[in-house]
Amino acid sequence: MQAGKLDQRVTIQAPATGQDAYGEPLAGWADVVTVWASVTDLSGREFIAAQATQATVTTKVLIRCRPGIVAAMRVMHKTDIYNVLAVLRQSQDGLLLMCERGIASV
Repeated sequence: MQAGKLDQRVTIQAPATGQDAYGEPLAGWADVVTVWASVTDLSGREFIAAQATQATVTTKVLIRCRPGIVAAMRVMHKTDIYNVLAVLRQSQDGLLLMCERGIASV
């Protein structure tokens, strides 16, 4: 994998685990790691549901191989949040994260 292609910083997040002081499960996301990546939009589509236009964008995020990255995580890139749908091993040193970003407007 060529380092020049990984030219954008992304943060990988996992659902927060644990309990608060009252024993309730924590809500939200916790940062796992910030890495260099290549972020490329592949396709998009729009549809109408409940009288609101919604759009989804399919995106691939290429990162260096690292353990513990699973489909339950999400990727933050600038102000965009991408839900990881699949984690594919590209080579011995690269992971391809297939992601989806949803945009809703009224």
